[in-house]
Amino acid sequence: MSNYNFYGVNTPVAVNTGVCTLTDSETITTPLAFPLGNSGDVVYMKISHTQGVVVVVQEDVNRGKFDNNIYTSVPNSFTPAFAYYFDVNADLLSSSVSSFRLQADATISTYSESYRPYNTSFDYSIITDTRRRLLFGDVKELISATWLVFKDSCNDVAYLVSFGEDTFVALNNKFKSSLEFKIATR
Repeated sequence: MSNYNFYGVNTPVAVNTGVCTLTDSETITTPLAFPLGNSGDVVYMKISHTQGVVVVVQEDVNRGKFDNNIYTSVPNSFTPAFAYYFDVNADLLSSSVSSFRLQADATISTYSESYRPYNTSFDYSIITDTRRRLLFGDVKELISATWLVFKDSCNDVAYLVSFGEDTFVALNNKFKSSLEFKIATR
């Protein structure tokens, strides 16, 4: 299996996490009675209507690690509105990614002609490597999954992602392209 994988489902499995606690800048812990899943699995937690976080379950199944560069301002203690579980053994959609790029788009809102910033926001994307792909193979299933996560096993982090739009021109079902997925931070 690759170090970079997509996992997805159309009907996610809910998991009860209880009260989650931020134990350090990139680790969330749940009570002993509420394990997150099996080691290596992925859990998406909806913190509020404007914030969410994706964690990779650690060896201690009550601990989850997240990318604190993407998922910022996670509260010290919270009870998720809901949490969805992705099983790395059952929900694998694609293991054909050998490298990826992380793209950050910064938007700075400023006051009139004084150009004093009052709001800065970042939107992130994952762009997979350019390679030959089959449109009616893993690509169609991958881009049409309702709930999709991308896991970077090298850094032990994961992201909730969604495919935006693109046009594919396939010859004999084959095309060569990279794929771009938006990272959901909310």
